[in-house]
Amino acid sequence: MDIICASICYRGYAEDEVAATLENAPKIGYRAMEIHGPLIWSVDAVHNFDIDGMKNDINKSGMRCAGLYPPGWSGNDGDDVDVRAEAIAKCVEITEQLNATHLTTSGAQRRTESGALDRVIACVRGVLERMPTDSSIKLTLEPHHGNVLEQPEDFQRVLDAIPDERVGVCIDTGHFHSSGVDTLAAIHHFGSRIYAVHLKDHIGAVSVGIGRGELNLKEIIGTLKDVGYQGDLTLELEVEDPENLPRYTEEAYFYLSGMLGLQL
Repeated sequence: MDIICASICYRGYAEDEVAATLENAPKIGYRAMEIHGPLIWSVDAVHNFDIDGMKNDINKSGMRCAGLYPPGWSGNDGDDVDVRAEAIAKCVEITEQLNATHLTTSGAQRRTESGALDRVIACVRGVLERMPTDSSIKLTLEPHHGNVLEQPEDFQRVLDAIPDERVGVCIDTGHFHSSGVDTLAAIHHFGSRIYAVHLKDHIGAVSVGIGRGELNLKEIIGTLKDVGYQGDLTLELEVEDPENLPRYTEEAYFYLSGMLGLQL
């Protein structure tokens, strides 16, 4: 396992979170990053994404891009689902061109919206229909507190409807904690279909710096190893004091590196 620095770790601290990640994360020791934020999270942004420019910026930083955070699954209606599926399929192309391995996003609607989970399934199917059959890019579904994708049964329903092995689950430790989900049980349940991990620490529903909260991250990481998870861990910081993000991002690197036994 390696530690991926998601650009959200500089959100609210810097005007351009991706540029800040590419500038600051390698100085700490991070070797991999993920592109989140305004450059990629809306349909319009996806179709205006500068692949060559981003590729150049990543190469200059010495990092590798591990994944993207595209617009959310689902949509307000059938037409919106198609628009989103087209944009996410475009993100698959971007992911391949940046030599990344996966894209991860949550649902585009709250769980109280009628038919939202059916539209998630339709959106995922729409992306798969647009993807090359030989594409190895993983499509991962992420939980968000209060979202259409929140509880383990939400993910299981999608996986039951779409048996394609390229579709899997992202374990988000913070959002599962906020929603009262037993994260260890979810890891055991989804096992080999876990394709990404968003690592946060929390006090209640509030995101805090890694090692400052209630989560037993060592036990979570150990459980991931027990089920054979071979991927990396994506650090996400959604704290209420973004002015301290550079310090939290550095603290997390050393804290997690020690936990994983990585050479600094």
